[in-house]
Order: sequence, then structure tokens, then C-alpha cells
Amino acid sequence: MIKGHVNERQIKRMMQQMGIKSNDMDGIVQVDFIFKDKKISVKGPQVTVLEIQGTRTYQVVGGEETSENAVTSQGKESDINEDDLNLVMQKTGADREKAIDALRKNGHKPAEAIIYLMTNR
Repeated sequence: MIKGHVNERQIKRMMQQMGIKSNDMDGIVQVDFIFKDKKISVKGPQVTVLEIQGTRTYQVVGGEETSENAVTSQGKESDINEDDLNLVMQKTGADREKAIDALRKNGHKPAEAIIYLMTNR
């Protein structure tokens, strides 16, 4: 093997010997990374799942990358799970906007959003 040359078959064999499983995921259209202050979308990526000692790691490669300011994305409700939203509204009697606000302020965790709304009346 020439120094610096990578043989894919040898790499896979070495990974198997070390107990690392690697699987490519097919049919992925887009991967979103949602931060507190921005959102990054990778369109048409190649996604590989590496399983090492029971822990899964997702590797996202390539694709078209776009980023969006959180101010713009907060106007949308796409970051809110509809079931979580309905649960918060049902348990607290809060309107949709207050429930969305509570979920966002509490890390999208319905139990914490419910407690937040119940204690801040």
C-alpha cells in the first residue's frame, strides 16, 4: 500500500476488527441542526451511522448547506411537536401562543412547560 493512499476495503476490515459497525442511510433528503440562535440545513447529504461499543454516531457529509437565523425560524412552528403542544394546552388551559412560548423557553420539554405555565399565572 502506497503511503497516503486509502484502501476502502482495508479500512472496513480494520473497523470490523475494532468492533465498529458502519451503515449508510439511504433516502435522506435533508438533515437539520437546530440551535438556540440558528438553524443549519444540509440538503442531499450522505449519512453514515457508526456504532461503536453500543453508541451510535451519525456522520453527515456533503450536500447543500443553508443557515437560518433563529429570529426567522421562531416565527414558524416547525420546531414545535404538535403532540407536545396539544398536551401543554390541554393540561394548562393555555392558548396556542402561550403554550408555544412555554415549550420554547423550556427546551421543548412538555413537563417543564406545563410546570412553567402553572407556576407563572
